[in-house]
Amino acid sequence: MSYRRGLALSGFAMRYLARMKRGRRGVREHLESPSPENLPMPTFVQLRVTNLCNLRCPMCGQWGDTGIYRSDRFPASATDGEGERARIRELIGLKRQLALPDYVKLLDEIAPFQPIVSLFGGEPFLYPEILPLVREVKKRGLSCTVITNGGRLEQNARELVEAGIDSIAVSIDGPPEVHNRIRGQVDSFERAAAGVRAIARWRIELGRPLPMLIAIVPITELNLTEIGPAVEALRELPLDTINVGLRWFVPKEAGARYERVMKETFGVRAESWKGFDFDWSNGENGEGENHTRHMTDLVKLLKSLRRRRLLDSAVGKPWISFVPQVRPEKVPEYFSDFNQVFGHELCPVAWYFAQVEPDGEVCFCGDFPDYFIGNVRKEAFADIWRGEKAQRFRAKLAKEPLPICNRCCGSYVYGKFRRPGTADEPSPSPQYR
Repeated sequence: MSYRRGLALSGFAMRYLARMKRGRRGVREHLESPSPENLPMPTFVQLRVTNLCNLRCPMCGQWGDTGIYRSDRFPASATDGEGERARIRELIGLKRQLALPDYVKLLDEIAPFQPIVSLFGGEPFLYPEILPLVREVKKRGLSCTVITNGGRLEQNARELVEAGIDSIAVSIDGPPEVHNRIRGQVDSFERAAAGVRAIARWRIELGRPLPMLIAIVPITELNLTEIGPAVEALRELPLDTINVGLRWFVPKEAGARYERVMKETFGVRAESWKGFDFDWSNGENGEGENHTRHMTDLVKLLKSLRRRRLLDSAVGKPWISFVPQVRPEKVPEYFSDFNQVFGHELCPVAWYFAQVEPDGEVCFCGDFPDYFIGNVRKEAFADIWRGEKAQRFRAKLAKEPLPICNRCCGSYVYGKFRRPGTADEPSPSPQYR
C-alpha cells in the first residue's frame, strides 16, 4: 500500500469514527434530556434506491426462501401471471420509485448535517441513475458508500472511482463454488471478484486512494462450515477489509409478538420479520450434534482470525473485522439464546439512522420497514425526523426494545447503549418513562 493511500484510508477511518463518536454523544444527551433542540440529526442516511435484485439468495429477507417479495407470499387475489407481476411492481415500489431530481432535493436538505450516505437495495446497480446519484452525493462533500452483490461492479468501476465514492462493500458467502451455489448464479463470485479488481486497477490508473474495498461475509446456516475457505479466497483479492458478520434472525414466537406490539402500539401491519424467519436454537435444521460440532469449529476459526489479523494487515492482506462485536466463545450463545443481548439493551437506530425507501417513505429499521415516519416527496427531511411519528417510535425504543431487536444489526453496530434509568445511564426524562 502506498503512503498516500495509507494516509487517505486513515483519514477516512478517522472521519468515520469521529462521526460515530459525535452521534453516540448526541444520542446519550437526548436520552437524558429530550428536546427538539438537542435531538441529533442522523449519522447515517441510507437510500434504498430499488428493491429489484438480480439474484435470489435463499437467506435474503427480501427475495430469499422466506423473503417478503416472494410471489408465493402474495395474496391469493394475485394468482394470474399479469396480476402477480402487477402486484410485485406495486409491492416493491417500482411505480413510485424516486427519480434523480427527488434525490437531489433530498441531498440538499441533508447536506448541512453531513451524514454518511449509503446506497442500498435490492441491488443498487439496477437503479438506472445510480452513477449520477453517486456524483450528486459527492458533489455535496458527503461520504458515500454502496452495498452490492458485485455483479455489475466491473462495468461501472471507472465511473465510480472518478466520482470519488468512499467505499464499496461486496457481499460474499464463501469460496467460488459455495458462493455461486448459494447465489444461484454460476459465475457470481467471479463477477464480484472481477469488479473488485477493476476498482483497484482504476484507483491506480486514476491516482485515487479511494474507494475502500470491503467484503461482507455473513455467517448463515448455508455456509457455517465455509467461513475459513471464504476468508482464504478473499485474502487473494485487493480488498482493504473482510467483515465477518453473524446473521440476524427472528424466531416465530418473537415475530408473532412483534406483530402484536406494532399493531397495538402503532396500528400497523408488521410482517417484514418473516423474511428473517429462522431459529438456530434447536440446531442446524434439527441436526443438533452436527450443529454443536460446527459451532465449536466456528469458535476456533474466529479466534484464529482475530489472532492473525494484525499480521495479515502488516503484510498487505485485508484487515478482518467482526459484526457484532461478540467474543468468539459467545457465538454459540448468540445463535442459541435469542434473549441474550450481550449488554446491548437499547437500539439507537431511531437517533442514528434513517432509511429512505424507493418510493420516498422514511423508516428507522432498514430491514424491517413496517413503520414509516413520513415521505420525502411530501415533507422536508428535518420535519420528518423531528415529527410526532418519529418521536413516538423513539419513546417506545427508549422504554423497551421491540421483540425482533435482539438479533438485528442495528442494536450492535453503533456501540453499547443501556436503557435510560439503568445503572450505567441517567434516569429517563418523563418523555421516555
